[in-house]
Amino acid sequence: MAGHNKNVYRLQAIEQFADKLNKGEEFHIKECATFLNTRKAVGSNKLHRQTQTDRRRLAMLLRKTGMFTNVGHGVWRYNK
Repeated sequence: MAGHNKNVYRLQAIEQFADKLNKGEEFHIKECATFLNTRKAVGSNKLHRQTQTDRRRLAMLLRKTGMFTNVGHGVWRYNK
């Protein structure tokens, strides 16, 4: 079973995605999901195995970080 750190790598990938955004910039959740699902592992050309996610889980994680606000249906705003 998954332990207490099951979303650690997803949260790190979300922070990397946020680094590409400007404050107040809006994006669709599909863009973030595509970033996480196509993210490569460091030092390898393989997909990172622990960042794969779907939009429902991703919405929960975006709220958990506190850096994003849901603006509309699938549209989010970066606040930091």
